[in-house]
Amino acid sequence: MDYIGQRDQNTLDIMTLSEVAQYLKLAEKTVLRMVHRGSIPAVKIASQWRFLRSVINEWLLTQQNFPAHNDLATLIQSESELVPLARIIDEDYIILNLKPGTKEEILRQLIAPLANRDIVKNEEWFLKKLLYREQLASTAMGRAVAFPHLRRLSENPKGAPPVLLGICPEGTDFAAFDHLNTQLFFLLSSESEVIHLRIMARLTAMLQKKRIVVRLTAAKSKEEVINILIQQEKEGNSPSRLTDNYERSKRSQI
Repeated sequence: MDYIGQRDQNTLDIMTLSEVAQYLKLAEKTVLRMVHRGSIPAVKIASQWRFLRSVINEWLLTQQNFPAHNDLATLIQSESELVPLARIIDEDYIILNLKPGTKEEILRQLIAPLANRDIVKNEEWFLKKLLYREQLASTAMGRAVAFPHLRRLSENPKGAPPVLLGICPEGTDFAAFDHLNTQLFFLLSSESEVIHLRIMARLTAMLQKKRIVVRLTAAKSKEEVINILIQQEKEGNSPSRLTDNYERSKRSQI
């Protein structure tokens, strides 16, 4: 895409208060109250509130309750059995003790395992792309969780794991809209938008439970992290349970 095309795309991604209210099917006053409470990501430019469509879409994922019959629940199902999160997140790509720091310092630590395994060929270029995405709007979604990723998923390195987890027990400022420090960083690096959305949807559904965030943050080993994910999916977020619930809800509507 040329510069003009990129500029036009950036303009389309920015929404006014009126446009985001229409997008969310809410009254402008309701959205404004949410902005003042810090409940929705927004930025003030020359006394006017502006919103990034891509960030609003990601924010919506974090607000979902994920009932078994809703459309997003069907999105995260594949035609075949879905691989559990405990298998998607490899122990080799779990960092237990991220050091608090700036966004650049945090992202450098997250990239390190990929660079060490020669998955990321140009560490500075990849870091620059991640920081560019952060400049558009923080990928910290509140509740101590962030999902750093590139704006263009097609630019992710081939062979990269779909998720890399970094845990910062002390927490660090990652510009979350709820103004809380971020402790869990899920670096999403799939080239597929569908896979990206499915994984993000499943993670946000799981992380709605504060106790899961607390347990992951306090984990002392990579094995413990994996066991927490396995236990959580057994308790109700497993693909088979979601599929069964969805099928029952469909039959009940017939």
